[in-house]
Amino acid sequence: MKKYALTWEQLPMQWNEGAFVGNGLTGMMVYVDSISNTVVFHLGRPDVTDHRKAPNHKTSMGVTGATRILDYCRLDVGKMLLCPKGKILSGTFHLNIYSGELTGNLTTDKGGLAFCAYTPNDKEVNIVEVSSSLPYSWKGVPGSARSPRVHVFPNLKEEAGYIDNPAPVVTEKPKEGSWVQPLLAGGDYATYWKEVDDNKSHSVLYVSTANEVPASDVSLPKAIATVEAAHGATYTVLRKEMRNWWNKFHQHSFISIPDKKLENFYFIQMYKLGTCSHPKGAAMDLFGPFYKLSAWPSYWWNLNIQLTYMPVYPANRLEQGVNYQRLLDEFLSPLVRTTSPSKMGDFAWALQNYYMYLRYSGAGWEEIKQQFTPKALDILEVFGKVMERKGETYHLIQTESPEYEGTKLYNNSHYGLASLRWLLETLILCHDKTASTHPEYACWKEILAHLHPYPIDENGMMIASDVPLAKSHRHYSHLLAFYPFRLLTPDVQANREMLEKSIDHWIAVENGKELAGYSYTGAASLYAYLGDGNKAYHMLDHFLNKPIGISLLLPNTFYAESGGKNIVIETPLSAATAMTEMLIQSWGDVIRVFPAVPADWKSCAFHQLRAEGAFVVSAQRKEGATRWVSIHSEKGLPCCVHLPGWKAVHQISKGKTIPVQSLGNDIYQLQLEAGETVALAPEPSTDYKLELVQTSNESDRNFYGVKSGQGLPYVMDWPE
Repeated sequence: MKKYALTWEQLPMQWNEGAFVGNGLTGMMVYVDSISNTVVFHLGRPDVTDHRKAPNHKTSMGVTGATRILDYCRLDVGKMLLCPKGKILSGTFHLNIYSGELTGNLTTDKGGLAFCAYTPNDKEVNIVEVSSSLPYSWKGVPGSARSPRVHVFPNLKEEAGYIDNPAPVVTEKPKEGSWVQPLLAGGDYATYWKEVDDNKSHSVLYVSTANEVPASDVSLPKAIATVEAAHGATYTVLRKEMRNWWNKFHQHSFISIPDKKLENFYFIQMYKLGTCSHPKGAAMDLFGPFYKLSAWPSYWWNLNIQLTYMPVYPANRLEQGVNYQRLLDEFLSPLVRTTSPSKMGDFAWALQNYYMYLRYSGAGWEEIKQQFTPKALDILEVFGKVMERKGETYHLIQTESPEYEGTKLYNNSHYGLASLRWLLETLILCHDKTASTHPEYACWKEILAHLHPYPIDENGMMIASDVPLAKSHRHYSHLLAFYPFRLLTPDVQANREMLEKSIDHWIAVENGKELAGYSYTGAASLYAYLGDGNKAYHMLDHFLNKPIGISLLLPNTFYAESGGKNIVIETPLSAATAMTEMLIQSWGDVIRVFPAVPADWKSCAFHQLRAEGAFVVSAQRKEGATRWVSIHSEKGLPCCVHLPGWKAVHQISKGKTIPVQSLGNDIYQLQLEAGETVALAPEPSTDYKLELVQTSNESDRNFYGVKSGQGLPYVMDWPE
């Protein structure tokens, strides 16, 4: 894992170049501010939001009239500044993603300073150890509790009648400090920090932010108690426990491919999931725990949160998806009830993520039906407000196709039709699988049978009725029936032709002048679904190595739009999704191994990726062919696997003989009980071991971080 570490050959001089540590509950982005001559540890906590319009609750999400940009937006916790007495001249950072530790070495005109920063995996505390030959001090700086949107667009303050939250209450003592931020709607959040001298040249900073909103006067005592408990446990013990956690986290799954830069990028995204999502924490918004002033300080539902969580499932990181399931359990229904019917496609797609978690985890159909049906019916009820029957056909009137011509509404938008069709098909499937009835079952089938077809022209899928895709469009809202809903599958020739035509036109129209980063990662997933590994890889290679239109992939693998000012976390994570989809897919109740591998990837391998039905799969490709496949069943559900090119199937694993039956078309059915594993190969003498794709080129490692002379050309921040 050493070759995947991020290395800064020169100091990161802004957030967009920074190094990041966190655990999903809290985190820090670390960089240097040349103006204040400090090392900045920008603190973040993902559940620190306003709660206007809901004074007795932690958030006003789902409350009628509450807006995400003013009423339940993210708020800035603040920063800890490491202030050396000498002027910072140079330095290096090294982020070990295998252990979760960031180390830094600084040279000043008065001597050297080194630090190690980390966030224990299950504690709401950040720790920084400092070793120095020169004097230094710590300074806490509270963040602004004003809506970030109002910061970015000050005219909103008067237009919306926005009233600022009260000023923070700051307390400073030698080697200790705090700030308490009261909120206009009541309650407060608080940060407490304490520096403990270990010896003359080594000290340890503990800093914790607590958020007990809507309670008042509780957050600061909790933050103090958290720091004292961490200090009492000792940093050496916490650091050891954290290393063990990260080591085990990276063992959940593993990939090995010839493109080592892409491979490096993938493992950093897995690290990012571990830093941003905790099962007991808030669901990931556009920042995770790494706050930056932005015009988009909340959850966005028309693509962003869905893409953020999609890699969780195939990458076998289900623990990182627990908080998303909880978010929808708590807030999907109130959000649906308080949102325009024109936007119901957003929540159908969000529910599809929820459903996929259940499928990948191996939930039984009765459990899926119980958890899925009430949410689906809430969405379907609101869809009914924009559904109109004309003759024998059900039409959708005035629904969105996100980001095409802004927020304009269309009749029979593909986005709306695909969302509604998926919702109906899945409701019917859940009840068919459980042999159960529902009073509205016949109505679902009636609507589905007579729903307006997807609008199509000579270029493929259209935006909506009488609305062709005639302009460059960064969103693939007109292609959801293919991906991720998979309502139209490429094993039908007509669907293949339509999908390929539609993707090619989408990418090419107006030379792709409005495409963003997620356009390329989305196209990679679409091409992978089509089985075209060459085009899928081309899209990912472009995303990593070439200009990506209106957006930027940053040196630390974060992604930004608006000239680097607005951070959005989903796009790099969606690139990781596309990578797994080149190696494994599971749809139509069939596991597909190496379904979209580029022609020149003669060798590649993966270990313990996950498929629908709670199957954990490993496989080896060598000399252009799949050498072996291993499948472990967690729940004992029916298992089918697609093994093209194999003339025979042999069990090469020891132990119980697992029955294998050919279903034709290179699909084989396995009878695996819960807890059983089988390894299969086309030749009985196959050597059953995982072989990584090796490289002897030392330049094929540590691609990310800031390299000498390659810092960003200007500071990419909104003025504060």
